[in-house]
Amino acid sequence: MKKLLYILAAVLILAACDRNKDSKKTPAELLCGQWHSTSLTVSGDVYLDFTDDGRFEMYQKIGDGAYRLYRGTWYAEEALLTGRYNDGEDWATAYRIAIDGTSLTMTSQNDAAEVSRFSSCTIPEEVKEKCEVVVKSSEGGL
Repeated sequence: MKKLLYILAAVLILAACDRNKDSKKTPAELLCGQWHSTSLTVSGDVYLDFTDDGRFEMYQKIGDGAYRLYRGTWYAEEALLTGRYNDGEDWATAYRIAIDGTSLTMTSQNDAAEVSRFSSCTIPEEVKEKCEVVVKSSEGGL
């Protein structure tokens, strides 16, 4: 019985250590990875890929049609995310980000304060292969 209690205590300590690793990461470190929209203020679908070298790819599908690929750079100071498309155009707004495990919430810092939610994912190869490459957004979004 004591052996079982020791094993249970060890498992709990290791689980606590894993959670502490994430709590020590900055919002920028937690943001790195791939995300899929679960709730948007527009009718559409979005995949985001934030790399640790400050680059992003956004696969955006608004309404019917194909995904469009937008590329650029991103920067996060504390929990404020800003970015610029490859053509040098800044995003329309900055975003306040909140990351809780595998969930990302982005709130626009403009008057509309639009909230978009994402979950951690792997971007499907089909989305990547069949997208239309665009330099920057012309319909809004990031």
